[in-house]
Amino acid sequence: MRATPARSRTLRWALGLAVLLAGVSAHAHLVKNTAVLLDVGERAVQVELQLPLDQLALALTKSFSAVPADVVRERAHALPAYLREHFGATAPDGRPFELEVGEVGVQRVDDGDCLVAHVALRAPPGASARVFTLQDTLILHEVMNHRALVSVRRDFHTGLFGEGQELLGAVTAQAPSLRVDRTHGSWWTGFQAVFRLGLHHIAEGTDHLLFLLVLLLPAPLLARGGRWREPDGLGRSLKRVLFVVTAFTGGHSLTLAAAAVGMLRLPGQPVEVLIAVSILVSAVHAVRPLFPGREPVVAALFGLVHGLAFAAVLAGMGFDSGALALSILGFNLGIEAMQAAVVLLVLPWLLLWSRGKGFTALRIGGAAVGGVAACGWVLERALGLSTPLDAWAEAASRHAWVGLVVLAAVAVAVSRRSAPSLMGG
Repeated sequence: MRATPARSRTLRWALGLAVLLAGVSAHAHLVKNTAVLLDVGERAVQVELQLPLDQLALALTKSFSAVPADVVRERAHALPAYLREHFGATAPDGRPFELEVGEVGVQRVDDGDCLVAHVALRAPPGASARVFTLQDTLILHEVMNHRALVSVRRDFHTGLFGEGQELLGAVTAQAPSLRVDRTHGSWWTGFQAVFRLGLHHIAEGTDHLLFLLVLLLPAPLLARGGRWREPDGLGRSLKRVLFVVTAFTGGHSLTLAAAAVGMLRLPGQPVEVLIAVSILVSAVHAVRPLFPGREPVVAALFGLVHGLAFAAVLAGMGFDSGALALSILGFNLGIEAMQAAVVLLVLPWLLLWSRGKGFTALRIGGAAVGGVAACGWVLERALGLSTPLDAWAEAASRHAWVGLVVLAAVAVAVSRRSAPSLMGG
């Protein structure tokens, strides 16, 4: 069908408008906003400022031809004073917050270079840091079409822990201040949120779950003569599992608390390697007893290592002492709740199957899977070698319920077949 002249003109107008809007959008994308990220506490607010380097250089020199990196390098000594002059906060009664400038440096943020500055705003005596008026004329005092987007990144009372951000509003040259009111929320809201964070951390932590599962494999058995022998009594097996889980809990709780409050610091890579090693050692122990009767001691020692990894989730959140204590408690309880759920879901079927035939195959097969995954993680985390094992382990963890159903079904079937012979014996 042939287009009419009116339709042709309409199409040309639509095409021209689309091109114009695309050009405006592309141009607008080049003008990057300042990001003001707030970590709100009771007495202080920790702030991360992300100032686009090109916009900052323009504000400092009033020249479009200035090289941003050169400008920042030449004026590095004056940047803290610049931040103090153009950024701050006041309490509702008008008293200013104390401003402390921390680390300042150039970083790549998203698709552009930014001056990233860390600033602490401390409330005046008797005032709360949860309600204040933010003043920001950084860059805005010269670049009139610039704006700063203010967001809350962490706030214990409202359950924000850095994984998402709550946008509060924008600061512009025409409106250079923004009222921040975080009086909503509660300790209970934060506690619930951090409890869920602990649950999710274990549920998504394949290596932590695998360590626990491999440790449970020989739990129903007695060790004699350097081998795993016949099943132990039900009461003694449950008692042994309780001691192992409690020891692991005590170990990781200790280092979790110490690392979260800054008393203990270790690089992340050695910790992750040691976690993989703990799985490997537990896998070997599930095949041949390496430390029979001393499982709680070993679980406690490995728990110290796992606790350092748990603490990485809470580290650097900038919470005040009260919120930090509750976050450690809630996070730890979430971890324990998920661990207890795993034990309650898996252990009964292991105990049931251990009284029948084929449990040795399950124990050695499960240990082999754990050992292979641990070796893959050691290679990746210690040597930087890429293997498909991590992806396979993550895929398997997403279908863990299938394995649980199969384990339960086989355990029931084996116990039924073994029941007549056991009764006859």
